[in-house]
Amino acid sequence: MWLAVGLAAAGIVAILAEMFLPTAGVLGAAGLGGIIASIVVVYRRFGSLAGSLYLAAVAVLTPALIVLYFKFLPRSPIGRWLIIKKAPGPEPGPHEALAGREGRTLTVLRPVGLVLIEDKKYSAVSGGEFIEKDRRVKVLKVEGSRIVVRQTGGET
Repeated sequence: MWLAVGLAAAGIVAILAEMFLPTAGVLGAAGLGGIIASIVVVYRRFGSLAGSLYLAAVAVLTPALIVLYFKFLPRSPIGRWLIIKKAPGPEPGPHEALAGREGRTLTVLRPVGLVLIEDKKYSAVSGGEFIEKDRRVKVLKVEGSRIVVRQTGGET
């Protein structure tokens, strides 16, 4: 009986390891094979009644153990080591500091064009309106690398 239980335990461990190791299903298949082999061993050594009871027990306990493993894994020392403690927030874009700054258009914005802000050229988009060349603009918001501007006054 210990051989069957050992094969089933090794199979469950192999299936759980498959979830963390990139083995392209080899460990999972080996784990499934170990569980099936343990059922065959019980059928051959102890008969059909014991084999059927063992099959029912394995069919219930294997998924239950896998669910319990993932329920308690985050609280275990290994789980705390594996799991990221703080979800990373969005990284600030390269132009986040431009929000609220003023500059002027170098080209016509219809609605995309070039603007000059603090002596640097940037590709910007207007809020949908047409903005002529050499007009003062203000950066409304920055979404990643997209700079949204609005006209604030006349020519510069």
